[in-house]
Amino acid sequence: MRIGIYGGSFNPVHNGHIHLALTAAEEFGLDRIYLVPSKKSPHRSSDEYAPDADRVEMLRLACRISDKLEVSSYELENDRVSYSVYTVRHFREFFPDAELFLLVGSDMLLSFDKWFCYKEILSEAILCVVSRNRGDLDELRRYAGKLGESGRILISSQEPVEASSTEIRKKIAKNENFSCYLDKNVVQYITMRGLYSFRGENKLHYDPDEKKKYLKEHLSAKRYNHSLNVAAECRKLALKYNEDPDKAYFAGLVHDICKELPDNELKTFVDKCSFTVCREELETRSLWHAIAGASFIKNEFGVEDIDILNSVRFHTVGRAGMSRLEEIVYLGDLISADRDYKDVDRMRKLSYISLNEAMLEAFSYSIKSVVKKGGLVPLCTAEGYNFYTRLHREERSSNLKRGLK
Repeated sequence: MRIGIYGGSFNPVHNGHIHLALTAAEEFGLDRIYLVPSKKSPHRSSDEYAPDADRVEMLRLACRISDKLEVSSYELENDRVSYSVYTVRHFREFFPDAELFLLVGSDMLLSFDKWFCYKEILSEAILCVVSRNRGDLDELRRYAGKLGESGRILISSQEPVEASSTEIRKKIAKNENFSCYLDKNVVQYITMRGLYSFRGENKLHYDPDEKKKYLKEHLSAKRYNHSLNVAAECRKLALKYNEDPDKAYFAGLVHDICKELPDNELKTFVDKCSFTVCREELETRSLWHAIAGASFIKNEFGVEDIDILNSVRFHTVGRAGMSRLEEIVYLGDLISADRDYKDVDRMRKLSYISLNEAMLEAFSYSIKSVVKKGGLVPLCTAEGYNFYTRLHREERSSNLKRGLK
């Protein structure tokens, strides 16, 4: 059996990583490739890393493209620095009779003689080098020759897919489009989890105290009190799940800003909104205020943050692949201090244990409530329920069937 080992931070895993793995599998005749996310790279700060569990989940989503790709959590479960020689030793122990191939990008080959115990690595595994930059094949071949390990270094001649995790993280932080670099399921996961979001200097520019004055003047006392309770709950959830608490507070505060507008004014905001609205929402008056609210705060208050706008827009119906802030506002509205429906205490407890499980429970509750009243279930709600159901199943499955350790 020919086993490939492909290590890296995968922070996040992008199309270039998957291209490298599949190219090596085809060109070098590999039967299986294990992608091994590192816990501590000897070359990079741990502060740059997304949580281990998130990087593993993104890898598993990206590896669905081929049954030759698998994820190993070996390095994550060791406290020491992720030197490749330790990983090669582990796979040699696990596959004593297999041919081992260590996959690296071209940038790694150029510094390979500085790796810890690099000669031992070459004695146990064949080095497979796949270019990450166009036009560097001649340089790679020259360098492989200088190492003097004939037959132990293979150079792929395939064209690379150029992508950089660092640049992708920068694009995410700036709210720029990054979807073309990643598998669509990974894009959805990053959005849902709020990974790589900008922190620190990008403070909230919308004054909540100013908006409280507006809300107090335009909402009933009961609705105003609900808005304050939801904002407070969103802040607590944000602190629990590492989201910006000020941003969450603001989104929760304004989520019902159009709740008590007359029908004609609501419809006007819905008609001129820039969001996609499904037929079921247009036919259900009780859902208009969320669409109108997102349109209102954008046009009247100048709110441009798409995460806040989406949190208001989808706080009643939900959708598949919600961002972490969207999830927080959706749940904050459902479990605020003024809510007293049956099982609300259970929902509150679940919301602080697992966002995924709480979201699935919330979608189930919402759909049952709509069906019981003879209403229409919006397409985005059905998609949201299916999304979190699949996510829950996959989490249970991954817990039962762990990757190679």
